[in-house]
This record gives sequence, C-alpha cells and structure tokens, in this order.
Amino acid sequence: MLCMVDVRRPATLFGILTAVLGGAFVVHAQGAAEPAFEVASIRPNTSGEPYVGAPGDRFADGRFRYTNVPLRLLIRQAFERWRSDDVRGGPGWLDTDRWDIDAKAESATADMLPMIRSLLTDRFRLRHHIERELGATYDLTFARPDRRLGASLRPAKGARSFRGGGGLITVRAISILDLARLLSAEAGRPVVDRTGLNQTYDVELRWAPASPAGVAPSELPDFFAAIQEQLWLRLQPARGPVDRLVIDGAERPTEN
Repeated sequence: MLCMVDVRRPATLFGILTAVLGGAFVVHAQGAAEPAFEVASIRPNTSGEPYVGAPGDRFADGRFRYTNVPLRLLIRQAFERWRSDDVRGGPGWLDTDRWDIDAKAESATADMLPMIRSLLTDRFRLRHHIERELGATYDLTFARPDRRLGASLRPAKGARSFRGGGGLITVRAISILDLARLLSAEAGRPVVDRTGLNQTYDVELRWAPASPAGVAPSELPDFFAAIQEQLWLRLQPARGPVDRLVIDGAERPTEN
C-alpha cells in the first residue's frame, strides 16, 4: 500500500519506501531497454487535493496504482532518489501537475520499478542524464569499539517485510546496504555503509519526528541518537561522490 504524503513539505521517508522495498537498487543507464507494463492508464488529476495517494493505491501483486502524484515525486521513486535535490531540472509542471496512474504487469511477482521507468520514458517522453559531484554524505559505522550490535538490529529470521510511519522503521531480512539507503532520506544526505556487515537483519528503529511549533517534544530520541542507542551504529559526517539525476526534457502524455 502506498503511503499518504503531504507534498506541501518535502517527501518523507515513508512516502517513498515502497519503491525501495519493491525492487533492487541499480544504476540506471539512459536508453537501456527495460520491461513494460501490459496495460497502463494515465489521467490528469484536477481535484486540488494536497495529499498524494489514496486508500486503493497499490505497489504489489503486479499492480501499480497511484493517485494525485506529481511527476517529479514519481521520478524520484522510480529512480530511487530519496532526497528532494537528487532530481534537478525539467519543466515547472513536473511539480504542479498531478496524475492518476493505473498499470498492470503480466506477472504478480514482477519487479515494477523498471516498468515504471519505461512508463516515464514512453508516455512522458522523459529524458535525463546523471551528473556526479562531490557532496556531503554520512558514513554508517559502528558506535562501539567492540563492533557489537544493539538489540534492535538482529540476524534475520523469516521473510522480508516492512512496517513503518512517523518515526518508525520495522523491517525484516534487510541488508545493511539497503538499510543505509532507507536512512538516507531521513538523514538528508546519502548514507554509505562502512560496516562491512554482509548478512540480512531484522531492524526496529523508533525516533521522535520533528514536532510542530507548540507541540511538546517526544520522549523518544531524535533520529541520529536513536540509531546509536538502538542499533549501536552511528552516522559520521563525510564527503564523497553524489549522483544527481538531471532532467533534460519531459512532455505531458496524450489521452489514453
């Protein structure tokens, strides 16, 4: 199920997690042939509703259904770009126009991220390139000299699953590499795994989301402290190569 996201603010971690968990992280080459949906419907949404998503939206079982989504957010999801400045350029309507998308794959177990990228290329005529620059990152490292892990980071038992929202990550059977990618969105910059851990883990992480003005702060730790206290890992400020997706062009799709 896709999460409801208030896009009057930057997209939150949990507004884009379905894309992370729906397919493997890869480097996407412009022009590379990728599979396509069996059928796909794209219609403008003129409701004026500020939130993205609806109760019937899905990213599972071979069905991709998304309501009231701006194209830039969909591009970020499809290309696994977790921060708002990871996708640059393009016409202004990428942020203002909203779209209802309903697409179906041939197989209920299909990896839909490549199909969404094909949809963007075929129906929106999306053109892009990648630029690499030196930027701020975080290194994910051990918090303790003995390299022990916290009780909230345990060797995996069972199949992969996810539950989360508003200061919560509960993930089963995730690699530390993928965990670092999840943390990137909330951290505000890329997180690079420096632990060397190569197993899969069950993770439970709780932190206090930023409180609006006038609201009493939570008793939970902030995001960075929670990683250290619960996982016995830490995010160390660093600098390194950062890839940005630059949009060279896009077109509004024709009627279905």
